[in-house]
Amino acid sequence: MNNEPKISLILPVYNECYNLKENFPKIYSYLKKFGNFEIIIAEDGSVDCTKRVAERYSRLNNVILISKKERMGKGGAIKNGFKIARGQIIGFIDIDLAVPLKHIDEAISLIKSGKKFVIASRYIKGANADRNKKRLFMSIMFNLLIRVLFNTKVKDHQCGFKFIDRDLAKKLAKIVKDNSWFFDAEMIIRAERLGIMPYEMPVEWHERRETKLKRLDILYFLRSALKLKLDLIKSKS
Repeated sequence: MNNEPKISLILPVYNECYNLKENFPKIYSYLKKFGNFEIIIAEDGSVDCTKRVAERYSRLNNVILISKKERMGKGGAIKNGFKIARGQIIGFIDIDLAVPLKHIDEAISLIKSGKKFVIASRYIKGANADRNKKRLFMSIMFNLLIRVLFNTKVKDHQCGFKFIDRDLAKKLAKIVKDNSWFFDAEMIIRAERLGIMPYEMPVEWHERRETKLKRLDILYFLRSALKLKLDLIKSKS
């Protein structure tokens, strides 16, 4: 057990050739200070040079590459990472580093202090989020919908920076059904149903790219939320 990594960091990537090439060395160098760590690159059927870059980085010590020929979705990629992660603390971050790496220290300290599930938040006191108005409006509406439908206390369900106790991460990997962008919200909702209240940590957040959300994606979020609501109702009956 002593040779198991203390920290497993999952990097879900899909067509992120530039960001992976630019930011992976920063992430790898940053995690070295924690000593015993592993990085899992969860490549999700990219059609650009992402896989080739990921394969090059996977030759480094403590780096594991999971690669799929066909795209599963961000949630599916992260769940695959959860399943093989060996760390006592398991986290995932977005490769564009919209949330600065310095927040990893705080998240890990909070897990070590007894928190089971730590999530970055752009909408609580102390946060500093730089967002365009379109994305801000869509995000606020989505989070409001989730809070109303599921009575969650969380202000920010979708920020791609989360750290979790290993036992909880393994459990969530088995029960969270969504494999795409609703994955983050479902994880939080499922955790609350297990009696685990996610701890929101205020972070800096910087806009790194234009939103990829389209009208069909918004409809997908709505369908996914209603599907989960019905699933939870049925599980009580």
